[in-house]
Amino acid sequence: MTHSRPVGVFILGDVPPEDIVPLSKKVESCGFDELWFAEDYFMISGFASAAMALQATTRIHVGVGVVSSVVRHPGVTAMETSTIARAHPGRFTLGIGHGVPAWIRQMDLYPKSVLTSMRESVTSVKRLLSGKEITEKGEYFGFNDVALTHPAPEVKVLTGVVGPKSIDLCADIADGMVVSVLGGPKYVETAHQRIAKRRGNTNFEMVTYVLASVGSDTRQKRKDVRAATAFYLNAMGPTYISDVYNISEETKSIIDKGGVRALESEMPDDWLDFLTIAGTPNNCINDIEKFFNAGSTSVILCIVPSEELPEQLELIGHEVLPQI
Repeated sequence: MTHSRPVGVFILGDVPPEDIVPLSKKVESCGFDELWFAEDYFMISGFASAAMALQATTRIHVGVGVVSSVVRHPGVTAMETSTIARAHPGRFTLGIGHGVPAWIRQMDLYPKSVLTSMRESVTSVKRLLSGKEITEKGEYFGFNDVALTHPAPEVKVLTGVVGPKSIDLCADIADGMVVSVLGGPKYVETAHQRIAKRRGNTNFEMVTYVLASVGSDTRQKRKDVRAATAFYLNAMGPTYISDVYNISEETKSIIDKGGVRALESEMPDDWLDFLTIAGTPNNCINDIEKFFNAGSTSVILCIVPSEELPEQLELIGHEVLPQI
């Protein structure tokens, strides 16, 4: 099944590697259109996970969203991408991001300029995938007669970004944007309009992650998604996303009181309404529609809690996807 407005599933790094193949088959059999893997350091490899998922399925589109721009040399990132893309034509998308600062600092790789390192990485990867040979010295990456033996010019390269300057860079150099799991429809619309103004109404993907918990007990589903929302808000802190919703000051205040625990207990309940999807299948259908209306080209559900993933996949596949 392929929907005109694709809905997919986002697999977090805490999923055991031995579960990737059966979960991938389950996602496809339940009727989802896309499957995206995080590369959360130091959990599971995005490229290896995507390759396993593609080999285990026949139809579903698979993406890596996102790998850090500085963890691999762009030549290696392009090689990994072309290998997977050539083995599974038309089914793979690459996402590149700055990387979670704490993890990048653990590897002593945090750049002086995240925008410059992102620009060099993404543009080099795209040029190599197109079949070009590169000889040049940048601020972060150097190339001496580097070219791919197996280029893959059809692969789209997206960037996972949040802030306004990064969104502008995304519009300039990428084929699309991977929207944060806490984006929400208003942020999607804001980013979409900013990109359209900068590059015109050209073909541009807005792959949108969203925390989701679907079931008959709405109160429990909201409780489940509240915990995940608090975790990500604490990890990200105030950002351009919270600015869009005018909650940056309150977010910082609550975090300063006690981090993730304070957020989970004190976060206003209506934040869940504009940041997440939680409740019955009908709630889910209506909320997914809001994302598409805001400019999302695909909506990728980050389903919580993870132990309920198989049963929620079945429920969403039977009661939500046919209505999208």
